[in-house]
Amino acid sequence: MNILSYEQLSHGQRRLVHQLLQKNRSSPLSLFFHPPEKYQWVYLNDQTVCATLGFNQFDTSIQIINSAYTDLDAFRTLAEFVHDFALSLQPHQIDVQVIPPHDFGFVSTWNALGYQLASEQFRLIGLLNAHDASLHFKPFTIRNRLLFLSIRNNAIRTSDFLFAYDAAHMESLIDHGALPYLVYDNQTLIGTIIIQKQKQTIRLLEITCIPELKNQGYGRRILETFQAKLQRTSFRTFETYCFSTQQEALRLYDPDIFCDIQLFSNWHTYSRESLRNLSTIS
Repeated sequence: MNILSYEQLSHGQRRLVHQLLQKNRSSPLSLFFHPPEKYQWVYLNDQTVCATLGFNQFDTSIQIINSAYTDLDAFRTLAEFVHDFALSLQPHQIDVQVIPPHDFGFVSTWNALGYQLASEQFRLIGLLNAHDASLHFKPFTIRNRLLFLSIRNNAIRTSDFLFAYDAAHMESLIDHGALPYLVYDNQTLIGTIIIQKQKQTIRLLEITCIPELKNQGYGRRILETFQAKLQRTSFRTFETYCFSTQQEALRLYDPDIFCDIQLFSNWHTYSRESLRNLSTIS
């Protein structure tokens, strides 16, 4: 078999993998494009990297990442191998992001393996309008790291597309321009925000709010405070990403604030339960 794990590759072969991923780099989260050495594989033909694919493993799910190829047949062989390996770990579901959303090679490969469209992901371009900063952002530090992780991970625990971060995740995000903050209303801690600066682009990666404080208008106040702080800079627009399944988040994004919305990617899911239900119906 021409499939090798990332750990088995030579330094030169690893460099080729990174070059292939760099050409396909289009995710807003730079973190996802660093091969996890434990769960990353490559299809080699002689010394040519024809395809690469990996995944991150979480408590009950697996998220396939780092999908790139130059040979579609090689990618399909590799995808089947990785899918079977992922299933052996007994996850509740496996998720994969397809960028661009209608890429025939990716979509046909995952559909053939039983993956179904689960959510559309949109890229929104926001304008900086005049707002008052009604909340306070406290920068992420080593001293408040555990508090930040506890608040943030608790807030996203029911999300289908966000996963819990640990200290290593935060270090990697910060290395790639991420600016995490704790969010306070006077002395009351209410949530977190992660912003990313990359060249001339500002990305709002995520806003989280303590579950007990939801539906109290804090999401909009965090967004407005973020805009107020950006008005002091040279930036006049920002971008953020939202899933079609996140109705609460979508309601935050007023048409008066956002000048453009684009379909950025599709997420496909392999679920043992949904496949059992389909077989029962048929």
